Amino acid sequence: MERSLKWRTLALIGSIVLCFCTLAPSFIPDELPTWFPWKKKVNLGLDLQGGLHIVYSIDLRRAVDDKATEIKRDLEARFSDEKLKATVKTLETPVGGVTVIVEDATKLEPTRAAITSDYGKDIVTRECAATDGPNAICFRVSPEFADNIKKSALANAIVTIRERIEEKGIAEPTVVEKGDEILVELPGLNKETIEETRGIIARTAKLEFKVVDDGSEFMRKVFAKVGSEGKEGNPTDLGAIKEQIRAEIDQWRPEDGGGMHTDYYLTAYDRREVVTVEVAKEIDCPERNDRKLVKDGKVDCKVPGKYAIARYLAALAAADPAFKIPDDRQLGYELNEAAPAAKDTRSFWRSYYLERGVRLTGSAISDATGSYDPNTNRPIVLLDFNRYGSRVFGDLTAEIVGKKLATILDDKVKSAPIINGAIRGGRASITMGGSDPTRQEAERDELVNVLKTGSLPAPLKEESASEIGPTLGMDAIKKTQLSFGLGVLLVFAIMLGIYKWSGLIAVFCVLYHVVLTVAVMVGFGATLTLPGIAAVVLSVGMTVDGNILIYERIRDELLLGKSVRGAIDVGFSRAFSAILDGQLTTAAAGWVLLQYGSGPIKGFAVMLLVGVGTTLLVNTWVTRIFFDWVITRKKGTVSTLSI
Repeated sequence: MERSLKWRTLALIGSIVLCFCTLAPSFIPDELPTWFPWKKKVNLGLDLQGGLHIVYSIDLRRAVDDKATEIKRDLEARFSDEKLKATVKTLETPVGGVTVIVEDATKLEPTRAAITSDYGKDIVTRECAATDGPNAICFRVSPEFADNIKKSALANAIVTIRERIEEKGIAEPTVVEKGDEILVELPGLNKETIEETRGIIARTAKLEFKVVDDGSEFMRKVFAKVGSEGKEGNPTDLGAIKEQIRAEIDQWRPEDGGGMHTDYYLTAYDRREVVTVEVAKEIDCPERNDRKLVKDGKVDCKVPGKYAIARYLAALAAADPAFKIPDDRQLGYELNEAAPAAKDTRSFWRSYYLERGVRLTGSAISDATGSYDPNTNRPIVLLDFNRYGSRVFGDLTAEIVGKKLATILDDKVKSAPIINGAIRGGRASITMGGSDPTRQEAERDELVNVLKTGSLPAPLKEESASEIGPTLGMDAIKKTQLSFGLGVLLVFAIMLGIYKWSGLIAVFCVLYHVVLTVAVMVGFGATLTLPGIAAVVLSVGMTVDGNILIYERIRDELLLGKSVRGAIDVGFSRAFSAILDGQLTTAAAGWVLLQYGSGPIKGFAVMLLVGVGTTLLVNTWVTRIFFDWVITRKKGTVSTLSI
């Protein structure tokens, strides 16, 4: 036996063994030994095994409000540079509204002209409120700019969502834009993985720093209204009693020896209530998606304490306008979880009275890493600011010494430490809430991953979610399997009938090609979909076609009177250019589909490109091994060939 043939044969046998080891976890029902190195299984697409279908919408209101805040910060910086005395505030209504009040009336028109010149079509004028005074300039973000924000937010959100899902390790997710919504389809996941993935998708990772307005007259009035009597601090207002809301006080004296600071805030526990489907959607209650649990348009949900506080304050404002939160202020909420050993295991929320203006955002962060607080050993996320963020954060902390600075992530206050001095050096930290260390670590690692993949441009609202079965249905899948099997059997019969013994080589090559293609797909973690199966069938045809080209060339050479060895050498040599040309053309088309396609088209392209590689290998290497074996076995005396 030729030395090269021996090694080629051993390589072929080794590749077959490797393929079956790679596919073993997918086809052996019993659990394999722990020492077995191959763990991956064939990933089936949504059309073959079903999965989760979620519809998201973009919270445009928040995106427009952020643009208004950006304009506010820009104007404040400009007025500071020009030494112009003016107040800039953003409004809750209308969305994207900004009001500029100039102290010097002679500067009113020049300022108005400068604002119009700087922002142009991004803003439109609006009527000022009577309380704004004569020196007010009132405008809001224009509808045209809001539409552009929405389009950009949708495009960016799709990219970010796909990166987060792939970071989670889910193969071939479908993330597409449909109108003003985003459709996400995740193939065949267990419930635990589904909930984790939904949480990662919905996390805006929108990091903001806002100043806590402690000692405000508004919160003093709310505190007095709710009431606090006895050692327990029980509420006295009937509405607060009904909503289970308590009013509390936090007091501190800064380290620099300044005056006493007093922070009035509200707390409320989570509770279960029967609410309408609309309210359930607002509080993101998962039970609303289960038709069995929805009765007469209502469903039993876990209502967070922050929703109860907001509902109570809305009722107060409806009865007395004095309790309406000012446009330049807002309430933030922090979730506090009970300790594992506590008697009362309910989670509760506490409020923070915040300045509406955002002082710094996550765009100023260059890196995020997980660590532990050296004093408490609690999991934390270390944030490194870029050059701009480092300067702004240092100036901000110097400005608000003695006050609290709230770190807000996805509209939840994560921490609100007291600033005892300017924090320079470009680094800050977020302390993870809760009392379960394992959960804190998981949330920390998840937050680091989300911050690194980028924040969403605006919050997502989950409009609907449903588990769906295979798109094809089981009957269609079985018919697909049957047609695939019949097609392969017909190929076998035709090849054996026409090419006799050589047809057996073609049959083996087809089987080897299919096994190798699927094994390569599993190795790279690709997902098998119906279009992918179509690509496998197509590549089977290309493999057979390559063998036919080789066989016909060998036949021609034998008819011309050449020896068997010579006919085989010339046949493979002359057929190779035709096989390579066809495969390169197919590969070019597959590459284009892979680059610009998505979903099923991308799945087809992946399997097609894998098929191109395996087809070339099978036609030019595996087939040649068998023919060389025939010649070697006859020791060069073979005078004819069954072909």
